[in-house]
Amino acid sequence: MYLQLIIFLLLWSTSNALAKPSSSKRLRTLYTTRKHNSPAILLPGIHDAISAKVYARSGAEVLFLSGFGVSATLGLPDLGLLTLTEMERTLRYVVLAAGDVPVIVDGDTGYGGEVNIRRTVRSFAAAGAAAVTIEDQVFPKKCTYAAGVGVLVVPRDECLKRIQAALRARDEARELDGNDIIIIARTDCRAALGLEEAIERCKMFEEAGADICYAENLQSREEYEKLRNNLKPSTGTILAQVQTGEKDQTLYSRQDIGNMKYDFGLAGISALQSYVHSLQKCANAMIDHHADGLIDHETVTLSTFDNVKESAGFSDYESF
Repeated sequence: MYLQLIIFLLLWSTSNALAKPSSSKRLRTLYTTRKHNSPAILLPGIHDAISAKVYARSGAEVLFLSGFGVSATLGLPDLGLLTLTEMERTLRYVVLAAGDVPVIVDGDTGYGGEVNIRRTVRSFAAAGAAAVTIEDQVFPKKCTYAAGVGVLVVPRDECLKRIQAALRARDEARELDGNDIIIIARTDCRAALGLEEAIERCKMFEEAGADICYAENLQSREEYEKLRNNLKPSTGTILAQVQTGEKDQTLYSRQDIGNMKYDFGLAGISALQSYVHSLQKCANAMIDHHADGLIDHETVTLSTFDNVKESAGFSDYESF
């Protein structure tokens, strides 16, 4: 009897010692151990399980599940139409496809009031997300870059309540559910209310206890630097950019972003843009009335069928 108990305890302790750290712990280690002025950690946006698997196999250290991207895969614009259930379902597939790569999930406004935010955070934590973003836009929200100066945000006190609700839900996820998750507080107020308000909101998020704070759509390097200098060095930070596809667009490199003391460089929809562009080229080539429905390799570049099989995981399942 005692021998069996000892063997069980030894096996239990060994299995726990060999257990992998949680995705949130891996993510936290990534940005808290980043060396000063080293290149920022690339945060590629993905929109479904196959894009997650491709980026993970390409060596991405962390992934960002974009609400804009998931909405687009459903044929919908990013106008607050995406539901918690739809996002959570996609997240579960993405987490499985990503393997050991931590996934940050776009939580938008939390899909409602404080009790909705509570459910959102705990649901995403249970689904395996390493972190969730909560923003201060009015619900239903609109893509910040699409809205521009017309973006609508809630008052400061209301956006603080959102983050406080997310933090309480984070604690419940840890204590009651056994799931750890990082809270990322985001403000979209820059275009409508100015830089100073964006800085004050980020400082407010930081004071409330958010793990990572960031502001969307800042207008210059000077603005990014001013925001970062107003936050504590220990606070995690993200610099988000949208690649418009215009050749003369100025974009910051990972080293630029790191030099500005930001931890992550977010390219939220680059993968989606590449996907849509390639899909349109393929569709146009196949449906051209002068073609015979086959792809001309000089017009459109296709992945080999074997590569598609490998990306989908055929070899893994066949070996099993």
